[in-house]
Amino acid sequence: MPLLFGSSDTAQATQLARLIERKAARKLASRIYTTDLINAPEDIIREELPAVVRHFYPGAVIGYRTAIEAKPSPGGFYHLTHGGKDRTHELPGVTLRIWQGAPAGAGDTQVGADFFMASRPRALLENLMESRARSGGERKTLDREAVEAWLDRLCRIHGPDELRRLLAAAEELAPALGLAKEAARARAIITALTEGGQETALVSAVGRARARREPYDPDRLALFEQLATRLATESFVAVSERPEAERRLHAFWEAYFSNYIEGTIFTIQEAREIVFDRKLPEARPKDAHDILSTFHLATDGHNRRETPRDAADFLRLLEVRHARLMHDRLDVGPGRFKETANRVGTREFVAPELVRGTLRKAFELGRHLAQPVARGAFMMFVVAEVHPFNDGNGRLARLFLNAELTAGGNGRLIVPTSLRGDYLSCLEALTVGVNPVPFVGLMARLIGFSAELPCGSWEQSVAALEKSGALKDAPGGSWGLAKVML
Repeated sequence: MPLLFGSSDTAQATQLARLIERKAARKLASRIYTTDLINAPEDIIREELPAVVRHFYPGAVIGYRTAIEAKPSPGGFYHLTHGGKDRTHELPGVTLRIWQGAPAGAGDTQVGADFFMASRPRALLENLMESRARSGGERKTLDREAVEAWLDRLCRIHGPDELRRLLAAAEELAPALGLAKEAARARAIITALTEGGQETALVSAVGRARARREPYDPDRLALFEQLATRLATESFVAVSERPEAERRLHAFWEAYFSNYIEGTIFTIQEAREIVFDRKLPEARPKDAHDILSTFHLATDGHNRRETPRDAADFLRLLEVRHARLMHDRLDVGPGRFKETANRVGTREFVAPELVRGTLRKAFELGRHLAQPVARGAFMMFVVAEVHPFNDGNGRLARLFLNAELTAGGNGRLIVPTSLRGDYLSCLEALTVGVNPVPFVGLMARLIGFSAELPCGSWEQSVAALEKSGALKDAPGGSWGLAKVML
């Protein structure tokens, strides 16, 4: 065992003394020793904290803010209920704060021998108690904003009925704990979150948004804020828009590659016949219409440069553009935000009921980015990350990117087949690793590629693409590669 405890048993004490003498064990704190001679004391204590608590405070209940955070607080405190008096136990890397209070009850969860976690109803009531920070310490309860964020998260994961059940259980438990006032506070908060229309009962932005029937995903908003902050510091090369004579061919490559990314694969000759000769393959008419729709949106004089004026216009433009993009696929609901969750593998995108609120909040974060490339890159990632529709989200995201560029007088960007893997990898690095560096770097690469692509004639374009290898689907682009790009 990595931890050993001082004992009044003579045989055990002798054995421990011999271990220390042979330097096979060392002291971590009063009456706490370890056979781990490598790791830092604070790391060992945090790893073995349940064993420490069980030894010194059998029957203790993890409570207050720790019952919600499930780890030591940012200030390094771990809050417990045990016995009849308040006290503090200093340890390397963490301080146990022991509070007098009720022992474990029927609803509390046993997490080990003689060790318990406060139930959700109990944790809710305890964190709605009035408390203040001790000298040099912190409050034992979360603040109201954090409690509302926790409840909103439960609502997002489990639905509003979970909050209603939580409230009923808390009100039933309150008399036994003497927390009637806290139960009344819980009722006001949960009623506002689940029934709406009572914003004044709430203090958090996420809570008030839910009360207005505009809930959003705060985790995604934090990610979008980091990206917006990074993009604001970048200086992208400005490339002028193509001459009128080159725009149709450039739009063809934009449509061709954008659909290739999504798995709509034709040879370049087949795609050329679809777009310029209206020759639709009988076996794949809907796939052909996907390329045609993307091409039309990229060449439409108004749409190719239209950008949203405000958050409401952003939602409108998403619906209109998606309806045009997916008009031939009635099964995916053209122009209608999703009503069921969508995912890639095990990762879910923003939940349907959070789509509108998240898009509104995200737009406000990115609207003030000065450079067209920065605004476009931000809009592209937001649409891809929220995934507001059942299908067509990637193509739609890249159309929003290019609309910002065209509106700002810049040339439109193309993601060639050869960079498909890197493109997807950089999105993953940002989504999963909260790392915007590869994504920002990729934007610079796309600017260079798109600016250099000749579009004076079909033969000239194809020759340049074949020479550069842009038509080949490179197998790279794993997130591991994105990490290397740091």
